[in-house]
Amino acid sequence: MPVTECIAVYIRLSSEDNDVDGSIKAESNSVSAQRMLINEFIKKQDEFTNCPVVEYVDDGYSGTNFNRPGFQRMMEDAKAGRIKSIVIKDFSRFGRDYLEVGNYLEKILPVLGIRIISINDGFDSINSSGFTGGMSVALKNMLNAMYSRDLSRKVRSAMKTHAKNGEYMPAFPKYGYIKDPEDKHHLVIDPEAAEIVKLIFTMAADGKTKGQIAKYLNETHVLTCREYMCRKGMKMHRENEKEKKLWSVTTISDMLKNEVYLGKIIWNKKRVARTGSNKLVSNDKEEWIVVENAHEPIISDELFRKANEKAFTNQKRVLTKRGVACPIFFCPTCGRRLGFTSRETGYRCMQAHISGLSGCAESKMDRKEAEETVLDAAKNMAQFISEILEKKKSEWHKTILKEENIATLESEKKRLSSRKMKLYSDYRSEVLDKEGYMKELEKTTSRISEITLQITELENEIAIAKKKCDEATEKEMEVNEIAALQDFDKIQLSKIIEKVFIYEPGRMEINWKVDDIFYKEEKA
Repeated sequence: MPVTECIAVYIRLSSEDNDVDGSIKAESNSVSAQRMLINEFIKKQDEFTNCPVVEYVDDGYSGTNFNRPGFQRMMEDAKAGRIKSIVIKDFSRFGRDYLEVGNYLEKILPVLGIRIISINDGFDSINSSGFTGGMSVALKNMLNAMYSRDLSRKVRSAMKTHAKNGEYMPAFPKYGYIKDPEDKHHLVIDPEAAEIVKLIFTMAADGKTKGQIAKYLNETHVLTCREYMCRKGMKMHRENEKEKKLWSVTTISDMLKNEVYLGKIIWNKKRVARTGSNKLVSNDKEEWIVVENAHEPIISDELFRKANEKAFTNQKRVLTKRGVACPIFFCPTCGRRLGFTSRETGYRCMQAHISGLSGCAESKMDRKEAEETVLDAAKNMAQFISEILEKKKSEWHKTILKEENIATLESEKKRLSSRKMKLYSDYRSEVLDKEGYMKELEKTTSRISEITLQITELENEIAIAKKKCDEATEKEMEVNEIAALQDFDKIQLSKIIEKVFIYEPGRMEINWKVDDIFYKEEKA
């Protein structure tokens, strides 16, 4: 079975599908219910018999944007030509941003030659000629967007009420606490982690700097907050997470400022800029909701005050203007980006004095040597990519020339349509008997169907080739600029370089952006 005949099943469930009290709003939206509905639908379609089915699930992701791992993986497979059809329960599962949903239905998926079926909406793109199926579908998508905004307001209002009642609302407890097994909105002390919290505050109160505290915890192999909570069974992983977990000055600083350790609950410090956005904006302090004695404190008021007085001073440090660390140089030991040395003559791991790891101390190199090495390598890679693009464009241009084949097929289709009329005329005038007429009609109709399918496939193939040619031309301009560089330019170089790991003076490793569509094809 060709990979292009793969059927993609897309399922999404998020917190939007819960009532504001946290209970499931509709079992019909659950992952299992969506899966059952879609699988039953596929089984009833004769055209899908024996077709491979691939499932993509986003459980716990909002539909107000498309930054969902399952969805992104599905679109990557779609662009690679591994998907022929997408089946969803309804458009609200696909997305709640009606403009973006319309863009996928009318532009992106048709160009990729992908059919989409929304079961509950009665929508099948194969019958809609690339449009969203009329006003009804457009209105449904608009209502989905309005529903998300309205539900977002209701959820915020409900959570605000819970917070005012002294209930702990975040999904995860703060380090040092666990959620009460009998009441998920109440915190109880976690003795093991609480000892580390007390140690941090005590060291700060004794005059230890935040860097010294972090270094001590790293050297004594104390699990970081995230590592500890993962060990307790909480799913704390996130994108772009460093492989090597370290206590940092930022973590220590945040903990020392956090009044949750005094038994307080503070809510509404920040808000989402707009529905569907990941950007947070700070609220004025007057808008904060502060509840005293919401749970048992770990730290006394006196220790909290003393630790903060020593750790934070009101005197602002006067910093000399220094260069900005290059975002492409990284330490292979801790995974953090490198910064400049004091005189900006070299690169070094900024965590070396905090991590306590020997590898961090070794991660350094003369600036001129590092930049010249990377620049030379990047220019060679740019030349290599440019040669790949030329080969690929030549192949895609051959595909585009198949437009002449479409014209030939259209001409044959027109001729066969006329033949159908001629056959009927011959049958009526008894030049052909019924058996001869039916035989010739079936043969002609079958050939017209074949031609129609061939034309559709060619049009999709040509559309994809044209798109790739346009992308290749744009990419060529980028790599040609890099190939012509005379000086180190981190902005330009970051277009083809993912990261540069510096292990020690004279030794580095360059990770190229191999996810680029053109380089990926050549690599394969």
